[in-house]
Amino acid sequence: MSHQITDKCPIEVSPLSLINQDERGSTFRIENDRTGGYILAYRKAGSSSGRHYHTGRSKNKDPEILYLLSGEAFIRWRQLDEKDVKEIKVTSPSKVTIPVNIWHELVPISDCSFWEMNSLEDVQRDSVRVEYGE
Repeated sequence: MSHQITDKCPIEVSPLSLINQDERGSTFRIENDRTGGYILAYRKAGSSSGRHYHTGRSKNKDPEILYLLSGEAFIRWRQLDEKDVKEIKVTSPSKVTIPVNIWHELVPISDCSFWEMNSLEDVQRDSVRVEYGE
């Protein structure tokens, strides 16, 4: 499993801890202290999700935590005061932690699935959408 991390990237990518692997498949540990509703998303290769940042108004978006369950994706990101968009490649299974005030977008390299540790209400309460060039 390889993760390409851009220098000074504020986004943390951590591989999940393998508990067991046998002829049936693999089992991984996920640590979570959040409660409430969560989002399970399936995305097609080449699509785009995000294109926003969070301010911390919602505790479940400070930081944003998602688990890439299957597939590979690029996480594109930039500091709010910068124009240049950088990217990191994430391979499943991984935990991705995105701090507040970091613009980000998930672009699947292959069809993928991810589990966001927040509800749709958290997203609606604390997302500032920004398109490229704004």
